[in-house]
Amino acid sequence: MMGAVDFTEWAVPDLILTFRGVTYTVAPPSVADMKLILAAAARAEVNLRLVAGPLPPEVEELLATVGDRHPALGDDVFDRMVADGVPGPAIDRMAYYAAFFWARGREYADRLAQFLWTPRDSDSGGDAAPKARPRSPRKSGRSTGKGNRSTKTRTASPSTPTTESPTK
Repeated sequence: MMGAVDFTEWAVPDLILTFRGVTYTVAPPSVADMKLILAAAARAEVNLRLVAGPLPPEVEELLATVGDRHPALGDDVFDRMVADGVPGPAIDRMAYYAAFFWARGREYADRLAQFLWTPRDSDSGGDAAPKARPRSPRKSGRSTGKGNRSTKTRTASPSTPTTESPTK
């Protein structure tokens, strides 16, 4: 007679997420949901320019079947988060994290989350994101370097892209 096989060490553990003192236990996805999670992770990696795109058409077709489902968190956990009043952006981030957790592992998900969502303190130096260079107004046509400057006054906010044509 053959002894029982203890499968515990090979079983995929739950993902435990906490938000404002509430714990959410996300069960490992089914094989069917895992296909959707892998497709979603691939799309995210292309969107983040971590890998070259475009996605193959069969992956896009698979993603089109997701609808209102939340395979990375599970619909039950997603519904509970909504009922608990978790803000939408926080749920989106937890779903994103869960997708990478299931698709690529905890270390990858942690690194990506830290890169994407850790606030940057520009005064501390170190690992802070570099400041963007000031944008100069765009010119139309080829610049000759000779008095080809606009005399128009900009009224848009600094975050609003504008286009100006040189004064003739």
